[in-house]
Amino acid sequence: MRFWSGFGAVAGCLVLSSFASAATITQGGTSITMDFVTVGDAGNHPDSTRYDAVGYDFSIGKYEVTADQWAAVIAADSNVGNAGNWTGLQPTAGTSWYEAAKFCNWLTSGDASLGVYTFTGSITNPTDVTIDRSGAEATYGTIYYLPTEDEWYKAAYYDPNKEGTGVGGYWRYPTGSDTVPDGIDFQGDTTFDAVFGDGYNQRHPNNVTNSGIASPYGTIGQGGNVWEWNETAIGSHRGCLGGAYAYPSGYLSCYTWFHFPPTTESAGIGFRVASNSVAAVPEPGSLLIWACGSLGAFVLRRRRR
Repeated sequence: MRFWSGFGAVAGCLVLSSFASAATITQGGTSITMDFVTVGDAGNHPDSTRYDAVGYDFSIGKYEVTADQWAAVIAADSNVGNAGNWTGLQPTAGTSWYEAAKFCNWLTSGDASLGVYTFTGSITNPTDVTIDRSGAEATYGTIYYLPTEDEWYKAAYYDPNKEGTGVGGYWRYPTGSDTVPDGIDFQGDTTFDAVFGDGYNQRHPNNVTNSGIASPYGTIGQGGNVWEWNETAIGSHRGCLGGAYAYPSGYLSCYTWFHFPPTTESAGIGFRVASNSVAAVPEPGSLLIWACGSLGAFVLRRRRR
């Protein structure tokens, strides 16, 4: 029984990793590397809470944009924004929706004013925005943008195999579970499913690589750590989802959503980036060859023990 469970783990890791990729984005003399996961299963059924199907494949950041990534981009183009909150591999925060959109433009074109988002008013103090993904794609090819509510929601909660192989459904939490995740319970707690106040407020987010367990698509930290802007307009506001390090578990739920003025800057609000560039998935034959090779190596290791 251990043998087959071990092989299942090997094959399972293969399937998950085949949907992930790292992109090094270079504009001028500045390069940053971002990890993306592919969100496939185009045309998934909508969720009854309020979210619609997504009829195309796309990529989304495995992690929230980090303070280091933010610092590199604002050093390259000061029009993107000002220094945010937190440092290093902690998620950037204190960035307005407009600043997050300008960050995506810079990733696309190397210029805060050029890309998916065209701003009304001055670039440093925009008052409105026009969004044109198809036009930007025609000009630049690979484009970067804030995910819509539907895209963000699908990456967080949808599981193409929730109800059985090939039968999709939505989990309540972005940890692949309907059960309340375990959060930060006490100072120094290192065993948790998501970074949120679970009886203890540590007063800061974690590094993005240590911000919880993955969603079914492989994103980390869509529940807790910091709230995340999305592209969708709700009146004059913009959507914000996911909860944060100081909030209780209810804010991580698929039933909870917020929206704020796009000028809002808060130490608890950051973002992650999405893209039209989708990682190539190996053909089934390649998967089988790799899995068989891994199985053989697994057997040899067992025999040598």
